[in-house]
Amino acid sequence: MSRALLRERYSRDVTLQPRNIAITSADEQFLSKVMQFIDDNIMEATLNVEQLAREVNLSRITLLRKIKALTNQSTIEFIRSYRLKKAAQLLGTGHNVTEAAYMVGFSDVDYFRKWFKAEFGSTPKEYAVSRQQGGAGKGE
Repeated sequence: MSRALLRERYSRDVTLQPRNIAITSADEQFLSKVMQFIDDNIMEATLNVEQLAREVNLSRITLLRKIKALTNQSTIEFIRSYRLKKAAQLLGTGHNVTEAAYMVGFSDVDYFRKWFKAEFGSTPKEYAVSRQQGGAGKGE
């Protein structure tokens, strides 16, 4: 899979199911390992780039270059985006905004709302309501 396709896939993929990704390249294996580490530590508000770099045995700069090449995001943007996508999943399954924010490692709910709106174009509450209405219309 080309890097451009990987970049597109990880920039728009909201499902975040690294265990369901077919590993076909070193880049996908790398991203899968990164996503697994973030997932395993998602509730830790102190999760940072240094910890992730240690986990994948790269320097911060090398990690930044690799993440940037694969996703067109900085490492911190990738971590934040992953958390927000995970929060979107939680909101879609009935968790409230505060629960979702804390469950994905945001200790400040207002900060969470700001970044959620930047990522998805709606507030977390609006997003949750739209998902619940969409699900209710499908007989769920």
